[in-house]
Amino acid sequence: MGLGLACLCCFGLTIASAIFPWLSVELIVLALPVVAHSRSALALLVVIAVAGQMTGKCLVYWLSRRGARAASPGMAARLERWRVPLTRRPSSPVAIVFLSSSVGFPPFFAITAIAGALKLNFGGFLAAGTAGRLIRFAALVLGTKALGF
Repeated sequence: MGLGLACLCCFGLTIASAIFPWLSVELIVLALPVVAHSRSALALLVVIAVAGQMTGKCLVYWLSRRGARAASPGMAARLERWRVPLTRRPSSPVAIVFLSSSVGFPPFFAITAIAGALKLNFGGFLAAGTAGRLIRFAALVLGTKALGF
């Protein structure tokens, strides 16, 4: 497989995994060393994986933000309970997004949907999510390389 096709497949698959949480982005990222024939190609694929993942997460964020307007009274009350701890300190939402995107707990899909529904700062969400995903994906790839895969 050529690098161009690998980049296109990586981008598409990571977008899909961001939208459909049952598609494992970790398995996609763990397969990157197999298709990369150099360190620079591997680094490029990791960056493309982050870009694809965050493209999909941005779609989830904005759909959740828009869908929150039509939330039932019960759902609106549950969202309001999340708003209090998340907005108590200005850095809390960014820290939670970073933690979720880098270690996977709480699940990044859920945090993305909640961030959108609560209309949390998009710039903070995007920056923290991108940094966290870059750290996570780089660690996965470096770990497989260190193990000799």
